[in-house]
Amino acid sequence: MAGGFKAYGPTYNSTPFVRLGYEGDINGLHLLDQTATAAANGELAGKIAAIGANGVCFANKGQGAVGLFREDLGDIINASFNASFYFRGGEYYVAEERLGAAASTFAVGNTLTTDANGKLLVMPSDPTGYAAIGTVVSVGEFRNGNMYEWAGTTANGGNFVGFILHM
Repeated sequence: MAGGFKAYGPTYNSTPFVRLGYEGDINGLHLLDQTATAAANGELAGKIAAIGANGVCFANKGQGAVGLFREDLGDIINASFNASFYFRGGEYYVAEERLGAAASTFAVGNTLTTDANGKLLVMPSDPTGYAAIGTVVSVGEFRNGNMYEWAGTTANGGNFVGFILHM
């Protein structure tokens, strides 16, 4: 992708859980590890993907991270069990309900990692065994360049943590 600018708001929301910010590239058609993802109850979007022995699974403590799952099982990937994910840079927003901790525990500038289920967490004070996957750039309403900028949390689909993905 040769540069460019994209801003998606509530009107262009493929799921209420993940929103593309800027310069996001999609890498798709990777077979899901059905055993590893079964425990997610179909909720893949907003989790960090990794490549496992049997296909795409979740990054554990950020280890092996390759991208951010784009949609839930049951959205685009239901028929084929092939997942797509955002990778390589980009600014992304994940809904509070999909984070590994409350949005209030995140702050701009925090380094991000994941829990064992691929959910975003702030890097612990002792980072031994963890890998960094991103840096927080915003916490709160998604208000980037859309007509609902001043409409409040409800109109904007709740609180999100925005971050730059490091892959």
